[in-house]
Amino acid sequence: MDTPGISLCMIVRNEAQHLEQCLLSVQGMVSEIIIADTGSEDNSMAIARRFGARVVRLPWEHDFSKARNHTLLLASYGWILVLDADEALADWKAEELEHLLESERADGYFLPFIHYVGEDAGYEYTTDNVCRLFRNDSRICFRGSIHEEVASSIWSLPGGHIAYARLTVHHYGYLDDELQRKNKASRNLELIRAALRLEPDSVPLRYALGTEYYQQGQYQAASDLLLPLLEEAQPDSGYTADLYLKTAFALQAGGRPEEAEAVYEAGSIRYADFTDLLESYAGLLMEQGQVWRAYPLLQQALDSGDTAHKYPSSSGSGTYRTRLFAGRVCERLFLYEEALEHYRQAVAYSPDDLAAWEQLAALCLLSGQAEQLTVFTRQLLPALPRRVLSRLVPAALNARAAPWLAALLAAPHLPEDIRQVHQVLLGTLFRDPEQPGAASAALARMRGDSPDYPWVSGYLWALSCRSGGITAAGQGLGRLAELPPGLAAAHRRLAQQQACPAEHRAGSNRMQERPVASPYAEASHSRLLQCPAEEQEDPSVPAEGSFPAPDIGSLADSEHRSDAPLRSTDCSYAAQLLLQAGAWDTLLLLGRLTGAARFLWSRLPLPLLRGLLDAPVSFRLQWCANYIEQSQHYSLPGDAAEWLLYAALAQSCGQLPQLTSADEQTLLQSGSAAAITGLSYHMLLLAAEVHPESSIPATGSIPWLLLVKSALQGRG
Repeated sequence: MDTPGISLCMIVRNEAQHLEQCLLSVQGMVSEIIIADTGSEDNSMAIARRFGARVVRLPWEHDFSKARNHTLLLASYGWILVLDADEALADWKAEELEHLLESERADGYFLPFIHYVGEDAGYEYTTDNVCRLFRNDSRICFRGSIHEEVASSIWSLPGGHIAYARLTVHHYGYLDDELQRKNKASRNLELIRAALRLEPDSVPLRYALGTEYYQQGQYQAASDLLLPLLEEAQPDSGYTADLYLKTAFALQAGGRPEEAEAVYEAGSIRYADFTDLLESYAGLLMEQGQVWRAYPLLQQALDSGDTAHKYPSSSGSGTYRTRLFAGRVCERLFLYEEALEHYRQAVAYSPDDLAAWEQLAALCLLSGQAEQLTVFTRQLLPALPRRVLSRLVPAALNARAAPWLAALLAAPHLPEDIRQVHQVLLGTLFRDPEQPGAASAALARMRGDSPDYPWVSGYLWALSCRSGGITAAGQGLGRLAELPPGLAAAHRRLAQQQACPAEHRAGSNRMQERPVASPYAEASHSRLLQCPAEEQEDPSVPAEGSFPAPDIGSLADSEHRSDAPLRSTDCSYAAQLLLQAGAWDTLLLLGRLTGAARFLWSRLPLPLLRGLLDAPVSFRLQWCANYIEQSQHYSLPGDAAEWLLYAALAQSCGQLPQLTSADEQTLLQSGSAAAITGLSYHMLLLAAEVHPESSIPATGSIPWLLLVKSALQGRG
């Protein structure tokens, strides 16, 4: 097939970093390359000539349209494609392009541009459609000294028509490094202000200035410029939809929610399938607590799907990001099954979306649907990257979800050392829980055979706690500094607690196994265990959708003084190891530690709460007894989640949860719909027990652990 009759026209200055990638992408798609160099000091022009480009020198006059129009005059083919050096075609097909060029109706085409943002290309991006492919016609030219565009000149032609083409262009100029290298913000502001001095009433220029303020986070200045333009901009301007979105969000971010809602409402009527606007509108309603109004907007956005070919958009709009948002809204409305489906769809759209996986995993585990989670995982296993696996594997361990863990261990991207260690845990602790000695022996051999396994010492410590108690675990240590520092601190406090009978009345070793030898060597932090990210006096609610990451520190900082305070991160790390190893007595002892920071079980990683329900009945009964004994200490609204967790464990033992007056006040004062729901259900069960002859239903159940999650995340 012949090369399409297209002239590529570019203006370039110091673009050696990108130019080769751009010109490689157009090979076979254009018949000539015309490049106007506006003052390069690198080897950009040498690269251009290597690709056969016609290079002309052009002085820079601070006017993008003037420079671009000069290149258009040099074009000799019937169609013109305009690109910047930091742009590249996305696998265009010559036959598809030829079909577009044969159209007698279209004078130009809007091309979908993917603008990558952030640190790296390929994940976060925004999109819009720009007319960059058009007929070679002297009447068609660029307008505007900055944010130049050619569409208006096409529309001014008799019968001028611009169609949409699904020929994607990648743009890398908005990546953090590029913005800093080119200092685009300052350059753009200077050019726009200069142009406005000549045309102070120009709507496109005022929109461009407002957009610059918006992108810099100056929302008050942006909204002041953009809001009046809603009355002045032409409906077919090509940027009016974006004007509604930016104006509404700038008003919202600038503390003017009533005005923002009015703009969102007007925009959603005019552009009923503009997914980004609908989703942003739902976000405003969520901020105002109007959850029931937010969900229909998200459903409308999902029905519209990905509309990036039509409107400016950002990654995941109408697909995985909107699904994730809809799932969170459903949880706020206690529509757990609908939330589960939204999360499932989100990971199907984007298997590497960590936030969606975390929400899906938490919801499945806490609602007792680990089997579904295992099925989803197996379906998407080849697509799961290491960063997702590094969060899901600990979740499976904490939940003691053996089938799900087995599925994850089959993932091709899981590092082999992680696979081997956790296959030992799966085969012994989970499938043959009466043989902790076999796990200890296997892990000790692994650590001895490979210097890459020092972090398994944490598991060996927990297994020693299970087999012989905290004293036996300490006897195996040459010095505490050989353990990760947080774990050493937790071990020391546990030993002190056990030595003080007045502080420890749970008081038995009836669940411990017989001692087993566990040699220790130097240890570094575990790569797959998670605990809250920051030390806090009163541990705060975990961020929505997160399994907090480890904060263990390095061996260089591992020396702990005997009076060093125990951090909440230390407790969480130790709790996860102890639960995974089945060291139930030591785990109970950990929960009774006293100090400046209260130990709140509900603040541990959410999957671990599911793992508590897998504990022996004797552990759960003792846990409930400990809670009742300590419940007078729980009085803050944030403590409501602790009672809900207690209710889950009590019901798992066949007990009706107790409710003291202090507990009731804590639940009522929390302001949480989840806490009030749990309280109401408890009252129903209590009434049915007191009046068994009445018609009050005493059957059914409630997802207590999901209420814990909802209470922690402030859903109300």
